[in-house]
Amino acid sequence: MLSNLVQQHVDFIVFILALLAERFLPLVSWYHPNTFLGAVFNALAKRVYRSTESTSYQYLSSSLCFTLVLLVIMTLVILLLEFAYYPELLAGLILYLSLEWRTVESKTLRIARLLKQNQKATARELLKPLLARQVNTLSSPGICKAAMEALILRVARHYFSVIFIYLLFGPMAALAYRLLTLIHQAWRRDLLPNSPFLKSLSGLLFIIEWLPTRLLALTIAASKASKLSIHYIKHYGRHFYQTNSGWLLSCCSASIGVQLGGPAIYQGVRFDKMRIGTERLPKADDIPVLINRLNQARGFWLLIILGAEIVKTIV
Repeated sequence: MLSNLVQQHVDFIVFILALLAERFLPLVSWYHPNTFLGAVFNALAKRVYRSTESTSYQYLSSSLCFTLVLLVIMTLVILLLEFAYYPELLAGLILYLSLEWRTVESKTLRIARLLKQNQKATARELLKPLLARQVNTLSSPGICKAAMEALILRVARHYFSVIFIYLLFGPMAALAYRLLTLIHQAWRRDLLPNSPFLKSLSGLLFIIEWLPTRLLALTIAASKASKLSIHYIKHYGRHFYQTNSGWLLSCCSASIGVQLGGPAIYQGVRFDKMRIGTERLPKADDIPVLINRLNQARGFWLLIILGAEIVKTIV
């Protein structure tokens, strides 16, 4: 009886085990496969990217590069799945390696503690790996704001969107999406946000993330300050440089009651991004509040997923 029940829900059990493993047994970045892949993708960009070439060349070269990389890795993984004795466990491993929450959460909490101790230089060094922008001149409120934005956008992209795609389209689709985010993250290290070399990949990710990002934003909005969140989406989110990010930052700004967004420096170039909200600047104590809001959203959607599994069993 028990074995039949386990066999019937093996996919869901593997899914829950992957979430628990990411939460309580996160891999350290220096031996995580994503670190190695990021270095490979960065090296590929340096070989392919030509700043002196035309815009059309950069569109084409970047599109071909990430498409070929994706095809090679996906082919190898599909072949491995075909010969795997327990493909469900391999699917769970893919999900586990694709998720990223605990590591970013731990870093942002440590940044908050360092700021309370007035150790701004150490906080900046800890913040650097999370961002593509320059952080050397950030003040304490600027460090808090950058850390909160990094947490919001990384959790949305590397956790909620991954789970959304995994549940709807399977582990291979989730892996493909995660590889695209790794490529984009690696390429942004040495390129400006408006570089034509990034346009095709950024556009593809925008389409993929459109629905899960908005679902997360609306979930956060429903937890607190719903009317203000909708107001911010209308006046800030829809006009932000990237509307997926705009929706999320608008809802988080309204929910926590702090200002987010604002100018940022990339590769020595200042980008005048829109400020979201008219409230006070964030401080270290706001980081745990933000984590609590994100955890509430996670709890809500886990209950939805659990309810759907129960309904599927009954039906």
